Amino acid sequence: MFDLDSTLLDTHHYPLVASRWLLEKSNVVSEEKSAAFLKNLVMRYFRGIQDIVDGAPFRTPFEIVRTAMSNSLRDIDHEVNPSLVEEATQRFKALHIELSEPYPGVVEMLDALKSQGIKMGVLSNSFEGHAVLLLKKLKLHFYFQAVVDCGTVKAFKPMSSIFQRILDDLGVNASNTLFVGDEYYADMVGAKQVRLKTVWINSRNYSMVDMIAKYGPSSAPDYVTSSIAEFAELL
Repeated sequence: MFDLDSTLLDTHHYPLVASRWLLEKSNVVSEEKSAAFLKNLVMRYFRGIQDIVDGAPFRTPFEIVRTAMSNSLRDIDHEVNPSLVEEATQRFKALHIELSEPYPGVVEMLDALKSQGIKMGVLSNSFEGHAVLLLKKLKLHFYFQAVVDCGTVKAFKPMSSIFQRILDDLGVNASNTLFVGDEYYADMVGAKQVRLKTVWINSRNYSMVDMIAKYGPSSAPDYVTSSIAEFAELL
């Protein structure tokens, strides 16, 4: 089982492109304020998901991004134009499909796994329906027997229900399933809660010691690599 964004697909560009459009249209010219906006946008996006994990009502990724954009403008003491924020969020969503591409080596890795008859699935926190759309656009869909996103069960990783859903859809047991993801909290903590073996793609070079200290020893991944290509070499 694979996470999608920043694990199988390079999705780093689209949030920057959409955010820069909003900042330009909002007449934010200061580099310092632009950097603060981007930092707060990421923080507020993950906080929005965290609130749902902690028991708040489900909100879609679109709603979370739109709110995060508005509040991040307020954080830099800038007036919020709701119509601009709405259009920026639409761009954010559209660019996710337009600008995402597989990392080098992903197709070859999936070919190798498929040739061994291994069942595969994708589990994503991204925009509802986008995992399927992206896999079809990039001609990767036929590798996977199950695709589950947050809209499927109205839950976000690391909530156990979303992991259990893809296990059920694949018809497999956690004991013989490997989960590969790049986000420590969403992917490693969530997967370990349902007793999956895990691979952490630590592409941002975070300290595993710090992550384990924060989330507990039960969250420790079984394997750690710096990229999906490095993981593929281990197979």
